[in-house]
Amino acid sequence: MKQIVNKNLHLIIISVLIILVGYWYLSSLNGLKNISKRKKYTLAVATSDWHHKNNNGIGVDYEYFIEDRKYSNTINLDLKKGQKYLLVYDSIRHENNVLLDIYPVDNFLSPPINGWNIKELPIQVDTVNINNSILETN
Repeated sequence: MKQIVNKNLHLIIISVLIILVGYWYLSSLNGLKNISKRKKYTLAVATSDWHHKNNNGIGVDYEYFIEDRKYSNTINLDLKKGQKYLLVYDSIRHENNVLLDIYPVDNFLSPPINGWNIKELPIQVDTVNINNSILETN
């Protein structure tokens, strides 16, 4: 038995890696589907200038608040530091989100503690365009 495992160790390792990558990919798809089903909106603010690499990756850092909890992420877009943008998120798993850079908003606007639903949004949005942005994030 030990000889068989030693002989096929590379195949076992490759199989495990393929399973892990597949699981990760399907998990990310599920998170985006949940955003589409249970979406709420809030504002995110760009907190950094473009950076090549930090703990979060390459791009611009942004943060948003839901129920007085701070969430942060990095997006690979060139955004203006301090600018607020509309963000769509999963109402149950708040860390699943898509920053909608096509909707910069005025700094005087502040979201409710639990975010907005589509009918409460204080700005006009194109829901088809938002759904396409969610799908493109994948």
